[in-house]
Amino acid sequence: MSFEDLEREPPSGRRRNAGEASQSASQGVAAGIFQINTAVSSFKHLVDAIGTSRDTPDHRQKLYDTR
Repeated sequence: MSFEDLEREPPSGRRRNAGEASQSASQGVAAGIFQINTAVSSFKHLVDAIGTSRDTPDHRQKLYDTR
């Protein structure tokens, strides 16, 4: 192995760290998407109850506070 080979290809340890950082970033994005989906689902549930027997002033306040 020559110095040229080392310059062309980073050591496997560096690739592994970059892979771990990428995986960590992916997990962060996935967690963020999960939180958004959960919030949207909760909001939709509250909106769907408008105009039904569950539509009370307390329900409207929850909807207002959630937005």
